[in-house]
Amino acid sequence: MVGVAIGLLGVLIIMQVSTVFEGQKRTTTTGSDAQTSGSLAFYSVERDVRRAGFGFSVPGIMGCTVKRYSDGKVLPDLILQPVEITKGTGNAPDAIRVLSSAKSNWSVPVRMIKAHAQSATEMSVNSTLGIRAGDLLIAYEPGKNCTMFQATGPVGSTGKAISDPVKVEHEAGTAQSEGLWNPEDPTEIFPPGGYGVDAQVFNLGGMIDRTYSLDGTNLQVSDDGGVTQRVIAADVMNLKAQYGTVNAAKTLVWGDTLALADIGRLVAVRLAIVARSPLKEKADAEGNCNATAAANAPKWAGQKEDESLVSGDDWQCYRYKTFENVIPLRNMMWKESDAS
Repeated sequence: MVGVAIGLLGVLIIMQVSTVFEGQKRTTTTGSDAQTSGSLAFYSVERDVRRAGFGFSVPGIMGCTVKRYSDGKVLPDLILQPVEITKGTGNAPDAIRVLSSAKSNWSVPVRMIKAHAQSATEMSVNSTLGIRAGDLLIAYEPGKNCTMFQATGPVGSTGKAISDPVKVEHEAGTAQSEGLWNPEDPTEIFPPGGYGVDAQVFNLGGMIDRTYSLDGTNLQVSDDGGVTQRVIAADVMNLKAQYGTVNAAKTLVWGDTLALADIGRLVAVRLAIVARSPLKEKADAEGNCNATAAANAPKWAGQKEDESLVSGDDWQCYRYKTFENVIPLRNMMWKESDAS
């Protein structure tokens, strides 16, 4: 009986050690999951934010209201802004929309050398260098709305000097590379009076239009203004962002809003993402969770005193990883100097 008692005691000790070890292993493993999810989420958003504004980071055009059309209908107006942050109320997550050109080689604006009537379906420019059928273009003239249209075939001899008339056709069609973005009636999107000589044309190739937001605890990205959606990472609890602009004193200023006149001064985005371990830790004997203490709750540089990055009745039962960085907008920093 003594042997049996010793054996039972040994089994009890082994079970307790195994239970503690297994709990520590689950905590370590799920902590790695949070690290992986947060890293993947942050990398995905950062990659697109860094290239924001590519193709249209020129003083004047930024902030322009773009009229556009696709697949049989006029689309909602688009404000040409590299990054747009939609703030969540209180500690609710933000959403980040990123716009940029998808051109893989270069994106150099060209100039109109003849007036373009509102109803015209071809445009005379000083060069078609880099323009291919299917490319999305944006026409811009100060004081007028911008227009997005699709090139359906640059015409003219390639042997002409760059100053000779070269025409870009933008006729309506039904295929992705043959005028899907052009209405049968150009007056639906082109401004009254059309565009005059020296108006600029920006070749985007294709428009990257992505919005990162949270759906519950999943970080998702919506392409083309919400047409398609896919999940990037799970167990993401919050996403916060702020605009970084340069004021007249050449000082970097952080803010939650961005005035239309300040879009050209945008040079950086401050971003924070909070990922959660998927394992809910057990409460203590008194029913309290101590996995994350209130003093160790996730924080970031842009939060207000009464703001928390996590919430819920059981938020202290989980462990968190916070990823935060300042992302420079390289295309905005390298853009042509704005005299204002």
